[in-house]
Amino acid sequence: MIIWLRGLLLAGALLTPLSLAAQSAPPIPRPTGRVSDFANVIAPEDEARITQLIEQVLAGSRGEIAVLTLPDLAGREVGDVALAIGREWGVGAAADVGDRARNAGVVVLLVPRETSQDGSGHISIQVGQGAEGFINDAVAGDIRREATPQLREGAYGPALALITARLAERYAAEFGFALDSTLVPPRRRSSEEGGRFPFVLFIILWLIIAGMSRRRRGRGGLVVVPFPMGRSGFGGGFGGGGFGGFGGGGGFGGFGGGGGFSGGGSSGRF
Repeated sequence: MIIWLRGLLLAGALLTPLSLAAQSAPPIPRPTGRVSDFANVIAPEDEARITQLIEQVLAGSRGEIAVLTLPDLAGREVGDVALAIGREWGVGAAADVGDRARNAGVVVLLVPRETSQDGSGHISIQVGQGAEGFINDAVAGDIRREATPQLREGAYGPALALITARLAERYAAEFGFALDSTLVPPRRRSSEEGGRFPFVLFIILWLIIAGMSRRRRGRGGLVVVPFPMGRSGFGGGFGGGGFGGFGGGGGFGGFGGGGGFSGGGSSGRF
């Protein structure tokens, strides 16, 4: 009897934190549209651009992209929240097995730095099972990193429009349809690529100066041409970051009902 009571007390002690966590987990808000700006950080013109891209993807592939912002994560990981939203909202077509559109959905979740309780901005791109073949983790990571400079500047609407455009490009390439080119921003050259030409030019100039100095001093002389040190020189290296209270629904008819997400994608802070 005593052993049985001890076991019961131990089970209760273990289950209580899980029960409290489940009770404190905030409910997932209902979508207000293809773009659900619960944090109020997307300008109308950016929302219109994002919506147009999403609708072109839907028309050309039956794939779905859900873009949303939340003011805070209530202590949860951004990837976990985006994953739960993709499943709860049913993002992606609920098509038959073998249909290319089946679960071909993506969730893009942004939490602005200004409203996040931990003082950091969060971004997550969660990819449905039907889209993982053409938007794998590496691709999602590249897209997220390309938008990071705008996110750090607080240009949230343009950053989300950029992410949506890059995702739409992948859908267009996979399903063979054309996007409105005016909605797709040009690709930015990375900082590494942008710094490569000045570095090569510096090496060429250094070799020319070294050769001229050698001829002046004779073959026996040792010429030392110092390298500038610092961030732009060799010393610097080559390095490049509560749900509650929401309205919902409105006139939006909802997503396709798929919701098949297994955790593929990319998440990070900025």
